[in-house]
Amino acid sequence: MGRLKNTDFVVISLGGSVISHRPEIVFELKNESDTLNKKFVLIVGGGSVGRSHIHFARKFRLSEKELHEVGIKSTLLNAFIISCAMKAKLYEGDPRLLKTSESVVMGGFKEGWTTDVCAAYSAVALGSPVLFNLSKEKGVYDKDPSKYPDAKKLDFIGFKRLYRLTRGSRVPGMNFIFDPEAARICENKGIKVVITSNVRDISAFLSGKEISGTLVK
Repeated sequence: MGRLKNTDFVVISLGGSVISHRPEIVFELKNESDTLNKKFVLIVGGGSVGRSHIHFARKFRLSEKELHEVGIKSTLLNAFIISCAMKAKLYEGDPRLLKTSESVVMGGFKEGWTTDVCAAYSAVALGSPVLFNLSKEKGVYDKDPSKYPDAKKLDFIGFKRLYRLTRGSRVPGMNFIFDPEAARICENKGIKVVITSNVRDISAFLSGKEISGTLVK
């Protein structure tokens, strides 16, 4: 069997913090996949579990390389749990080698890459024109909504403005609304990004309807 066509699957970056706060989102994704009759390629983050393990590992003076490996293993544990819950296939490895006729769940697969970067790379490798990023937030805001009550959600945003909103150093366990490095990959390859907390935005976007989250293009 050859590589999946880009109409056969949906690439999704699922933040670990989302899973921790909203475990029911996993079953919502399963229902969405069944309703759309499409295969989901779900890349799962480490979230609070990963950050906890990284914090624990720092006590033993692990190197940055080793801390990244701790983060990857945390995402793989999350991926295993979610693959069982979704009755999906657990996949570990380079998405360029992915050959499947069923939905798959992946964790991180390269040192130094966040979940978003892994998802962006997967979208490129599989020829997907869009990447869905499921977040705790409803979308991208003009400023941090946890600090500013008057923050406004943006329906659309360009990549350059997104970069300005996501400035920060890249370290193991960091948490961005969407990793700027992943955004650069998507911009360079012409891949749109949908950032949302609403699983139903997946079917809405694919059918050309209005979404409740933010479209980055």
